[in-house]
Amino acid sequence: MPPNRWFHQAFFPLLMIGYAFVVAGLTAVVTTWTARPLDSLADIPWWSHAIALAIVVATWAPVSGQLDRSVHQLVYGQRDDAYEVAGRVYRQLSDDLLPTLAAVLARTLALPFVEIEAGGDVVTSHGVAPEGAAIVTIPLTHQQLRLGTLRVSGRRRGDRLSATDVRLLEDLARHVATTLAVQHSREQLVTAREEERRRIRRDLHDGLGPTLASLALQLGVAQRTLRTDPQAAEHLIAELRADVRQATAEIRRLVYELRPPMLDEFGLVDALRHLRPGDGVTRTVSAPEPMPALPAAVEVAIYRIAAEALHNASRHAQAARCAVELAAAGESVTLTVTDDGRGLPAGYLAGVGHHSMRERSAELGGTIEIGHAPGGGTRVTATFPVRTDA
Repeated sequence: MPPNRWFHQAFFPLLMIGYAFVVAGLTAVVTTWTARPLDSLADIPWWSHAIALAIVVATWAPVSGQLDRSVHQLVYGQRDDAYEVAGRVYRQLSDDLLPTLAAVLARTLALPFVEIEAGGDVVTSHGVAPEGAAIVTIPLTHQQLRLGTLRVSGRRRGDRLSATDVRLLEDLARHVATTLAVQHSREQLVTAREEERRRIRRDLHDGLGPTLASLALQLGVAQRTLRTDPQAAEHLIAELRADVRQATAEIRRLVYELRPPMLDEFGLVDALRHLRPGDGVTRTVSAPEPMPALPAAVEVAIYRIAAEALHNASRHAQAARCAVELAAAGESVTLTVTDDGRGLPAGYLAGVGHHSMRERSAELGGTIEIGHAPGGGTRVTATFPVRTDA
């Protein structure tokens, strides 16, 4: 049996026995006040004991409940300083990974059972719930998205966690949900990076590689036929020029997919101004002056999302005007693209473009909202956390 549980089970009965003796002693003092001094305990009248017994019976429930809560608080945690408990858990969680979160919570709050579930699977579990103890389930929610569930049990048989315990756990659950979200974003980022590397390798191996190998062979043939058949060599060189142009275009495509060259040539704001939304669509771009320096990944995400939003406004919404706005506040940057087109149709279902925008924002821990703009049209708002002072 854990030492704290043994202490609780031994100390609480002793307190109640002491309480009964105190009541009996005080009752005896009051009832024999006029008959003092007493020669022995036998001089205490029997009805004094009856009164003491009646008082103990009448007050047993509230007194035992109060003493139980006091001993429980003494043994299992500092409920009067809940924020100190939360701060200590936060400091430990910031350095630990998910497999240790349950152990940190259990150790700090003296909980016999803690379980964290994410994505339908149990990520980690610590301890065993006492038989008959109530299980409390707390959702792990981050930015209105439920990522998992935190389950904890009462500390002993038939025990329910107090309202203070539950409030503290709900506060801690928000931090656990943030930890889950960060790990999920990292996993998505690693997966996306590996998929991108695989795609580039495939494009280089299956596309550009054979083209360059073919060019080398054709150059050898042109070299051999240059003196014997100049006309054939001239025709072959013309074909080589076309192949070289094709290979150059392929290299530019790969470079553009890695990072749009306009970002390095013009910067983010001017690169957005050079985007071509489509025929007949006028565009305005507004940004703070000076625009704070942003991480390269955030710049690419903003550029890609803006390009997709402008493409949708031109191709699907039949918009005439689009407004692109950048705003930086604190440690976040927000992109807003608003058009005056037809807006989202009834029963709207996200397509490939909208899924792509959501994935780009999620990879960097950002949020994106796609909805109706005031006065008609569509508005896309993407917010990314950044450290503008970096």
